[in-house]
Amino acid sequence: MKTRLILETLKKTERATDVLLGIFFGGYNYKKMKRKAFYPTLPDPSETNEIKFDPRLLEKEKHKFYSLLSKLKRQGFIKKNKKGGKVFWKITPLGEKRFEKLKNFLRFPKFKHKKEKDDGINIITFDIPEKHKTKRDWLRHTLSSLDFIILQKSVWIGKNKIPEEFLKALAELDLMNFIHILKISKTGTIKELDF
Repeated sequence: MKTRLILETLKKTERATDVLLGIFFGGYNYKKMKRKAFYPTLPDPSETNEIKFDPRLLEKEKHKFYSLLSKLKRQGFIKKNKKGGKVFWKITPLGEKRFEKLKNFLRFPKFKHKKEKDDGINIITFDIPEKHKTKRDWLRHTLSSLDFIILQKSVWIGKNKIPEEFLKALAELDLMNFIHILKISKTGTIKELDF
């Protein structure tokens, strides 16, 4: 989320470091959502009459922010320019590609599901081609949110029921041909796993 927000901000225009800090620390009149996404541990000034930031917490959050900028620079997603004694950040073509992937990832189906225990163990195996990597990432993220655990690289197991909305999402993403779902009642050595 933080990476996407930085790339999205820099995609619009080059920004100085102090301006980026202002955007993500709420010093500028930007959406509240960005602040909460970046610094959920800091108090929200709109929810209290008195703003009392712990200086140590503020410095810790700023350090995380600078570390993320450095990491994105090392990965080649952003670059740093110096102008008139100030540091400016700009998105690179590689960063624009990364932003598009992250943006598309957020467009994948989302659904609310009530976790219900099943009367057996569900096993989901998949072999999704590399060209559908973002769909594969979505699948792993979704399986994790359904409390499935990874048994092997592309083999996940869980004791919860598989929601109908999840199956619809798989069909919507054209993933059904790459996935097998099995249900077992006798666990064998799987019962030794803690899940």
